[in-house]
Amino acid sequence: MKKSLSDAGLKLGDIDEILLIGGATRLSIVRDFLIRLFRKFPDTNMNPDEAVALGAAVQAAMKERREEVKEVILTDVCSFTLGPEVVVEYEEGKFEDGRFCPIIERNTVIPASHTERMYTVRDNQDKVRVRVLQGESRFARNNLFLGEIVIDLPKAPKGQESVDVTYTYDINSLLEVEVKVVSTGLTQKMIIKGVDNTMTDEEIAKRMEELAYLKIQPRDQEENRLVLLRAERMYEESLGDKRKNLDHYLNRFEAALKSGDHQEIAETRQELTDFLDEDEDL
Repeated sequence: MKKSLSDAGLKLGDIDEILLIGGATRLSIVRDFLIRLFRKFPDTNMNPDEAVALGAAVQAAMKERREEVKEVILTDVCSFTLGPEVVVEYEEGKFEDGRFCPIIERNTVIPASHTERMYTVRDNQDKVRVRVLQGESRFARNNLFLGEIVIDLPKAPKGQESVDVTYTYDINSLLEVEVKVVSTGLTQKMIIKGVDNTMTDEEIAKRMEELAYLKIQPRDQEENRLVLLRAERMYEESLGDKRKNLDHYLNRFEAALKSGDHQEIAETRQELTDFLDEDEDL
């Protein structure tokens, strides 16, 4: 609970009321723990079993696209961070392996797809091994191993060859890992599904096709490219404080594009658009 509050940017004192959901919350040990943690009594007026049943009914109705819940918006998030094991350079010419590189971080709204570019660290390196991990530790050995992909690449001096590693995660506990050699276009994929997922291979393939739109990088999406082009043109035409202000909004938008957070991208794009529109009106 403390981690969840921290992720949400909240403190214990920010919580106004505690609602108990699920039959286990009837246990006195659970209620005593909550009282000690939040220093207030939880609300016990709600039936904890009925609340679970009602929630399940609402979600089932949303899956069936029932008219009664058409205005209800429900988002799912990734519970644990997903990424590969990487080698990092901690000093010039000195490398350390066994480190974890987050690609889809916990609490990311799903479905989601993010890409990171990885470079070779040895001269004449002819293979890249992408070990798929799940967890929160910065050390790979402390996280859960899910699978791996080994892909060939041309021999070259270190740092000149690279691969794009794309993770695509769906609400059906489907994780697609795609590794693409940038110089040759050679691509390998693997699908990892949760233990409770009963989808057939055909259903999985169809679902991943439906999620193909997520793999378009934010910078390449038309609405983002147009805003960047407008901003770059105005930057070239501006001077002084106007250029500084524009640079501020551009940097925020660039950072959002790099993070891949769709909500942050939309917000910063709107800020930049408003600034551009205001300037053109003047």
